[in-house]
Amino acid sequence: MPATPDVLDDDDLDPWSGTLDGGFLIEDALVTGAFEAVRAAGGRIMRSRLDRVGLTGARLRSLALTDVLASGLEASGADWSGASLRRVAFTGARLGGLQLVEATAEDIVFRDCRLEMSSFRGAKLRNVRFEGCILDEADFLAANLQAVRFDGCRLLRADFTSAKLARVDLRGSDLDPVGDVAGLRGATIDSVQLAGLAPLLARAAGIKVDDD
Repeated sequence: MPATPDVLDDDDLDPWSGTLDGGFLIEDALVTGAFEAVRAAGGRIMRSRLDRVGLTGARLRSLALTDVLASGLEASGADWSGASLRRVAFTGARLGGLQLVEATAEDIVFRDCRLEMSSFRGAKLRNVRFEGCILDEADFLAANLQAVRFDGCRLLRADFTSAKLARVDLRGSDLDPVGDVAGLRGATIDSVQLAGLAPLLARAAGIKVDDD
């Protein structure tokens, strides 16, 4: 299980007010409000709570989140390329189209989040758990996943081409990938998923199935 973020209760955190400029730093704070379409690279948020923060379309490249609880976050279409996430829990977040290209994520929980068309291309995920998430058309191209669990998720047309998987558990999720199915090498699946993947596996192995 991912480590729990080290964050104080809401009553012990000071409400944060300010603007997101390049290199911003937020510590021990309760953050609310809308910051759509901002551009601020290299920002850091530490030991804080994000409560229904709006970051739709925000460009926050190289963002660093450490010990953060994010509830009801709206970051659809945001660009967090090169982000560093450590001990972060996202609950009920809308993250469709979020760009986490070449990001690093360790001890992370995504719970009941929408991550359609999100991109983890080239990202490194370690000790990450997705619970009840929608990941349709998510892009894991060339990503490195270690100790990652997809629990009750939906991954329709998700792409794992050229991904490197170790101790990745997909059992119990709705799995219908696109691209090179060999990218799932190293994952654990259940028998129901295997039946659905059989045509793709046969095609990848060069096996022709003909019942005539």
